[in-house]
Amino acid sequence: MPIKQLSARIEGMDCPACAVKIEKTLSKLQGVMDVKVIFAAEKVNVTYDAQKTSEKNIEQEIKKLGYEVSEEESVDKKRKRRFELLYLSALGIGILVAWSGALHPFIPLDLDAVVLVILTGIPILRSTFQALKAKAITAEVAMATGMAASIVIGQFLSAAVIGFFMLIAEFIDEFTTDKARAAIEGLIKISPKTALVKRNGREIEVDVNEVVHGDIVVVRTGERIPVDGAVIAGRASVNQAPITGESIPVEKKTGDNVFAGTINQLGILEVRVTKVGKDTTLSRIIQLVEEAETAKAPIQKVADRFSSKFLPLVFLVAALTFLFTRNITHTISVVVVACPCAIALATPLAVVASAGKAAKKGIVIKGGIYLEELGKVDTMVIDKTGTLTVGEPRVVHIKTFDQHDDKEIVALAAITEAHCEHPLASAILSKAKEYEIDLPEHGACSVIPGKGVTATYENQTIVFGNREFLKERNVAIPPEIEWYTEAEEREGRTAMVVAHDNDVCGAISVADIVKDEAKQTIKELKESGIDVIMLTGDNPHTANAIAKQVGITEVFAELLPEQKVEKVKELVRQGRKVVMVGDGINDAPALAEARIGIAMGAAGSDIAIEASDIALMTDDLTKITEAVKISKNTFNVIKQNLVSSVIFNILGMGLASTGVLNPLMAALAHSLPDFILFINSSRLIR
Repeated sequence: MPIKQLSARIEGMDCPACAVKIEKTLSKLQGVMDVKVIFAAEKVNVTYDAQKTSEKNIEQEIKKLGYEVSEEESVDKKRKRRFELLYLSALGIGILVAWSGALHPFIPLDLDAVVLVILTGIPILRSTFQALKAKAITAEVAMATGMAASIVIGQFLSAAVIGFFMLIAEFIDEFTTDKARAAIEGLIKISPKTALVKRNGREIEVDVNEVVHGDIVVVRTGERIPVDGAVIAGRASVNQAPITGESIPVEKKTGDNVFAGTINQLGILEVRVTKVGKDTTLSRIIQLVEEAETAKAPIQKVADRFSSKFLPLVFLVAALTFLFTRNITHTISVVVVACPCAIALATPLAVVASAGKAAKKGIVIKGGIYLEELGKVDTMVIDKTGTLTVGEPRVVHIKTFDQHDDKEIVALAAITEAHCEHPLASAILSKAKEYEIDLPEHGACSVIPGKGVTATYENQTIVFGNREFLKERNVAIPPEIEWYTEAEEREGRTAMVVAHDNDVCGAISVADIVKDEAKQTIKELKESGIDVIMLTGDNPHTANAIAKQVGITEVFAELLPEQKVEKVKELVRQGRKVVMVGDGINDAPALAEARIGIAMGAAGSDIAIEASDIALMTDDLTKITEAVKISKNTFNVIKQNLVSSVIFNILGMGLASTGVLNPLMAALAHSLPDFILFINSSRLIR
């Protein structure tokens, strides 16, 4: 069975109800296996059996509903919005002139109102016709009903005003939607369209879609990097803010990874391509942000159910109004005042705006459900290594003895570690590089795993290791050094003694250091009502020392990966709302067990992004508190929008049914919830 996929843009989809209508229509089409309409991105993804239907058939069904289909956005939205604003302004002036009666001496009575009814009614009637064809009751259907009823009783100007304010409401909806989508469009725009590729000894500029895995791309100063890849030559300062949200440029050299959409601020790079097009980290982020609304939050599902039942309820209230009052004007007012769009738009627009803004800060939130759940968590489980700490040992202190200085002690230790590959060796060699020490070649070298190293240099023996290692070699350790190493070990650090020809020169302490922002992050999480628990495979001494530094009181040490998973399960069974923070690779099973899994340092790692519900592109812990704040702000705005919209509609229909609101006032009131939604949601859109 030949299975194919269609991905296309849909122009004119300005309300979630439009997305639902398209999805329902396409789902009924023979041969269509799966339909995903993404309102936020104005896209549709369809999986279909090519033997039973075709891309042309699918596009025709969409066009029958009144929408345009294209591979890329073909409409200049700013130009379109300017035209709509000009059209509305002209209609507004026309209505004021008709209301004043200034033209009545020159033209037959109500002719100007009839013209205005036609001008305001055509767009609404077109939408109504498409909705009825799809067997859907939409806001346009309600407004067309109100306009028709006004015309029947001879209130042509009222019908024109109803249509006018409906168009205003639609304009506000479209404008608000455009603003919410701006974050996604901003991400799309940073994707370079061309790349400078080395081929056959020449540098040629090609469309980025023609770049293939293994190509060598040249990126000069001021240019955006068009692909994901590894630097094979050159050095440059790269602004990674589009991917990671980092404000400070990062130095890139041979062996480092770079990402599409980032900016080479200074230098020249040659990059071997590892990912292109839709496979790049940037494209994956864009896709996840676009699809964020499809993973619906519980609050959105409630709003969708309410919205689907709302218009039938409006017509029921209108029918009851006419039954009890026998007043057609009151009935028209009930139909006209109802505003379902505000309810339908409240959640998806907030989710899209927040997900897009978060992505620009290096926080990828994969759906509205995770945005909502993050604001509800009461327990955060954090892995130690690479999350609270930098993930690699560093020299944290040097203890000098017997007139030896820091540089001399580091030099002696580095001579022994010059050809070792264990993590502690890298810490010593990094410190030697910091001191600009040129390492000479040593002679014989002996490594005892877990204990230490001996090496000969200029016919002298250097010993570097723990106290037991030195004692085994009959090196006497002075009490001062003994006390120092014991104190360091109690703090969870590894202390190693340096001796030169059986004379102790000093000691070096190495530790996986705590990130600068860790303590403040833990403090802010606790202040927001979240309990923080640390899990680690390290020994209790090291674990408790790190926990004490950052302010964590609940620690579980010496855990294997499967024990971390069981601990998360246990917390969930206790009724806690758990979010797990880890690296997304080693911690993937534990992330999956938590209510929400947050992967840190996910840039360039498909595994980490896929394993998590929220992916932080860098290892910056402050992104966690930022994500929590985004979540809480988003759902405060959503709840305010929904509550205000429901209250307005109930109050509006009540006033309309009793005659307090006439059709003109009802038409004006109809557009108010959209305006309120835009103003309130602008806090997220900005």
